[in-house]
Amino acid sequence: MHWWIRDFPARQREAISEAITTGSLAKVRRALRLIQELAVEQQGPPLTVELLSTYNLEPILPVLELGLKCLPTCPKVELAPLNDLEGHIVRSVPRRADEASARIVLWRIEEILPGVLFPLSSGFPEQLTAQVDEAISRAEGIVHLHQRHAPGTPLFLSTAPFPLHFANPVFAAQHSSGPLGAVERFNRHVRELAATHQSVYVLDVCAWAAALGKSYSDSLFDLMARQPLTPEGQMAFALFLARSLRPLIFPRRKVLAVDLDNTLWGGVVGEDGIAGLQLGHDFPGNVHLRIQRELLELRNRGALLVLLSKNNEADARLAFDSLPDMLLKWDDFAVRKVNWEHKHENLRAASRELGLGLDSFVFLDDSDYEREQMRQLIPEIQILNESGDALQILRALWETDAFDSLAISDEDRMRHRDYSVRAARDVQGHENDLQAFLESLEMEVAIEQVNPSNLERVATMLGKTNQFNLTTRRHSRAEVQQLASQPGSVALALRLRDKFGDQGIVAVLLAQSGQNGQASLTIDTFLVSCRALGRGVEDALWAALIARAREQKVQKLEAIYIPTPKNTIVAELYDRLGLRRVEGSSSGTRYVLEPVAPATWPAWISNKNGNE
Repeated sequence: MHWWIRDFPARQREAISEAITTGSLAKVRRALRLIQELAVEQQGPPLTVELLSTYNLEPILPVLELGLKCLPTCPKVELAPLNDLEGHIVRSVPRRADEASARIVLWRIEEILPGVLFPLSSGFPEQLTAQVDEAISRAEGIVHLHQRHAPGTPLFLSTAPFPLHFANPVFAAQHSSGPLGAVERFNRHVRELAATHQSVYVLDVCAWAAALGKSYSDSLFDLMARQPLTPEGQMAFALFLARSLRPLIFPRRKVLAVDLDNTLWGGVVGEDGIAGLQLGHDFPGNVHLRIQRELLELRNRGALLVLLSKNNEADARLAFDSLPDMLLKWDDFAVRKVNWEHKHENLRAASRELGLGLDSFVFLDDSDYEREQMRQLIPEIQILNESGDALQILRALWETDAFDSLAISDEDRMRHRDYSVRAARDVQGHENDLQAFLESLEMEVAIEQVNPSNLERVATMLGKTNQFNLTTRRHSRAEVQQLASQPGSVALALRLRDKFGDQGIVAVLLAQSGQNGQASLTIDTFLVSCRALGRGVEDALWAALIARAREQKVQKLEAIYIPTPKNTIVAELYDRLGLRRVEGSSSGTRYVLEPVAPATWPAWISNKNGNE
C-alpha cells in the first residue's frame, strides 16, 4: 500500500498511514478530507464501484472509499439496496464505455444459505443440498442478468467465507454434504462462473477471511447492525478490495531485477565458495530455495527476470552449475549483468536491452546500500523489500501486488522465451541486407477481429504499450468492446509467428466508422508491442486495415498522432504510409488519406489469412 501512495504529499501519506494503523473512523474521515484537498490529477483516475451485498456495508463506506483512494483513484462508490442484487442490476443505467467501473457482488452464508448454520434443522443432507442448488442458481442468474444489462462492466463475484459462529464445528467437517462442504461447493461454482464468462472475476473473500482469522468478524456488530466486520477487519477488507480492483486501472510491472548473494542462496559465493553457500531443504537454505520457487513461478506467469550481481561472472555461473538444489537456471534470466559496475547503471542497461521503460522494473536486493541507491537514483523503480533478511525477502514476494493481474494470457506465458531469442530477431546490425534477414525469420501473421477470446490481451496492450503507440489511449475492456461492436468500425489484432515460435498478439488497430453514415474511418488506436518492432508488422496491419476499408467502400481515412515523451519513434509513421498532414500543433498532428488506395503487404511476411 505504501507504494500506491508514494506520490502523495507527506501530510496525506501520514494521515492515511495513521487511519490504516488505528482503524479509527475519525482518522479515516480526516485522511479522506486531506486527499480531497489535492489537485484532481494527483488523486488518480476516476473509478466507479457498485457494491451489491446481502449484508450491511453502509457503516463502512468511508473506509472502503479510503482503500480505493489509496490505489490511487478518484472513486465513486454506489451502494445498492440491501440484498436487492437482482433488482438493482435490472434497474441500473448502463455505464458509458469510457467510464472505468466495476460491479461487486458480496454475499455470505448467513443470508444465502442459512440452513448451513443449522444443518440438522434444515433437512440434512437432502434439503441442505437443495438449498445449495438454489444458491448456485441464484449466482448463475445474477451473472446472466449482469451480462444482459451491463456486458461491458467487469463483474466481481465474491466467494462466501466460512461462518465463524455455529455449533458443532467438528461435525460440520465430517460430511461432503455438510455445512463446510456446502460452502465449498457454492464457492467452487462461483469460480466456475468466472472461468466460463467474459469479464467475470472472483473476489475471494473466503480466502481473505481465512487468512485474517477470527479478528475480521465481530458477532456483536453483526447482530446489532448486520455488519460483521471489526474495525481491523473493515480496513483490511478495504485494502483487499482495492488490491483486487487495481489491475483494472494500473498495468502490472513487467520485470523483476534480483540479486544473487544472500538472496538466491545464503552466503557470498566469492568469499564462502560453493561449499559454503546455503541452499537446500533445511533451514536456512530452504528459505532461499523457496525464494527461487517464487521467482520461477513469476517467470512462468510472464514476469521477466533480470540478474544484477556484483560478482565475477565465472564464480556465479559455477554456482548455478554446481549447486544441486539450484532451481533457477542461468537461462531463466532474460538479461544477466554480473560484474562490478553500479547496479543502477546495469539496470539502465538492462532496460535498454529489453526495450522496456524503467517504470516496468521491480528491484529485489539484500543490501540496504543497493536498495537506497536505486531508490534515489531511479525513483521509477519499485523496491520490493525493506530488509535484507531472507525471510523478509520471501514475505515481500508473497505480499507484493506489483505483478497482480486478473488473467494470464498465452502471450504472458511465452514472454520469457520470446525475450530469450530477441537478439536473433533484432534487426539492428543487419542494415546492409535487411530484407534478407527479415525473410530469414520466416514470419507469418494472422489478422483477427477483436473478439471475446482476445479482448483481454488487447486491453492489456492498450494499457501498457508506450513506444509504438500513435495515440496512447488507455481504453478499458468495455470501451474496446463497444468500439469493436459498432457497425462499420474495424477492430483488428495481429498475431505473429516466426521460426523461433509463436509470439501471440503483438499489434492492434482500432478504427471508428464515420458519423451520420459517412463513408469514412477514423483511426483511434494503432500500436505494436516493443517485442515486434522493426520487422514490418505495422505495414502488414496497415495493409489489412486498408483492405477492410476498401471492402466497406470507405472513401476517407482520418488519423492523429498524439506525441508523448515515449512515442517519438512513430512521429512520422503516417507520413511514411502516405497520409497527408492537414493540421499540426504541440498537442497532435492530424492526417487524412483520400482516396483510400491499396497498400502493399510486406513481401517478407506470410499472410495466414490469404491475400489482403
